[in-house]
Amino acid sequence: MTTTPAFSAQRDQDLILPVDLRKKVLPAITIYGDSHGKDLAKILWGLVAGQDIRFLTPQTEDELFIHAYNSALVFIVTENLEDQKLAMAKRVWEYPGVVADIIAITPEPEIRQRLHMMAHDFDAIFNWEILQLPEFKRVFDQKLRKGILRLEARIQQDEYRAFQGFLSASADAFIVFDKDRKVFFVSDHYLSLYPKNAHGFVRGVPVQRVFESVSDEMGIRKGHADYVALKEFWLGMKGEREIYLDDGRFMRMTAMPLPDGQGTIISMTDITNYKRQEEKLEKALSNEQEASALQKQFISMVSHEFRTPLTIVDGNAQILERRIDKMGREEIGTRLKRIRSAVSRLVSMMEAVLSSNMLRTGKLDLHLEEFNLKELIEQMCEEQQDLSRDHKITTHFENVPDLVMMDRKVMTLIITNLLSNAVKFSIENPFVNMIVKNTDSGLSIDVQDNGVGIPQNELPRIFDRFYRATTSSGITGSGVGLSLVYDLIDLHQGTISVESDIGKGTCFKLYFPHQKDDSK
Repeated sequence: MTTTPAFSAQRDQDLILPVDLRKKVLPAITIYGDSHGKDLAKILWGLVAGQDIRFLTPQTEDELFIHAYNSALVFIVTENLEDQKLAMAKRVWEYPGVVADIIAITPEPEIRQRLHMMAHDFDAIFNWEILQLPEFKRVFDQKLRKGILRLEARIQQDEYRAFQGFLSASADAFIVFDKDRKVFFVSDHYLSLYPKNAHGFVRGVPVQRVFESVSDEMGIRKGHADYVALKEFWLGMKGEREIYLDDGRFMRMTAMPLPDGQGTIISMTDITNYKRQEEKLEKALSNEQEASALQKQFISMVSHEFRTPLTIVDGNAQILERRIDKMGREEIGTRLKRIRSAVSRLVSMMEAVLSSNMLRTGKLDLHLEEFNLKELIEQMCEEQQDLSRDHKITTHFENVPDLVMMDRKVMTLIITNLLSNAVKFSIENPFVNMIVKNTDSGLSIDVQDNGVGIPQNELPRIFDRFYRATTSSGITGSGVGLSLVYDLIDLHQGTISVESDIGKGTCFKLYFPHQKDDSK
């Protein structure tokens, strides 16, 4: 026979510690007030032999209330009608959570007196003689069985309430399904996500109905691109899915199995802010990568563009070094002027490189100014002619005004690249011609050579970065120049096209719409 521990320890165990959902609580029979050598306990013990039943024998009223809470039957032994334990029945019966029948055991043989005792809220009254009858075992078994069922239901309800209270404190939105794939618990946060169907998310509802309600309220019905994936997730109850809703929200659904096959938790998390931050980070990374690529492109462009003015400086310096004693004053002045012009171009490019915006974006800015385009083109042609003495470079101007509103640095880069290309690819037939025409809508520039030409199937790729035509084999170059020209012309809101025949030459056609000076 099991005896109860001290009241304070038992109270701590039963009332303070949380419910252990994995531990089975054995039903108990509580006996209070048996002062006859525990005769009642001996009798009842013989009736439950072999069953998992605990016997509790509280010594105080406080212990009685505590033990009655976990009991299937409570027996209170009374001596007579004046016994103060008669009032115990009502108090135990009113104790929250007690589901046991409260049974009085009395020596009183008279039925009227026993009925009087029953009026004190006892569920049954037996005297010692009845306990000895064979029929009592049947009555006792029935009451015990019913008491155990009520106790198990109450314990399950306690566990559910404890579980519900614990889960309700969570900020997550989720549904707990039992092992039969039916709703066991739905968090308040989940109900708030689906207010139209919240009334249907009750205990015992199968997962199929939950899926139908959720998909309907999410606006994901049959025919929707995400319907099949959503259905597979819910009915499969495993894995993770991210769904984009029509209202602009991103939802992440995760299915987590409970231990020992007890069921599954399906959580729903609004990851809209996370997704937006992720998109911002991806955009920022993309911008950073683009800026880095542009900077690399610009560095490549600068290294490419530095060659021409440095070649001009070096070429004229060598000529001066070899022939200065034989040169006239005018020729020396011309050579020095070309050197200074080339150095000035280098300085301009260095200023562009060192500008904060250029270092940040890798792009040139357009700075419109009035200048004499005709003089600039003639100067570029003279410089190129000086570097390529075997070539003949001619120019033709038609209706070109004295001043144009363009970016002088940009135009210098464009013309230099196209002229050097024309010279480089026309070694065998060294004739290059530039035609500049002005119309009401804009300015056109044609750069023609009689060189090796470009295959027709390669023309669409000729402005791709690092691309070199098959006919350029054996000719130095990096494939950067034409890509740069294309970008610079686009910066000027212009266009460029190319016509070419193998062995006959190439013509690059440029067009620039007239620009206005917005600063005026």
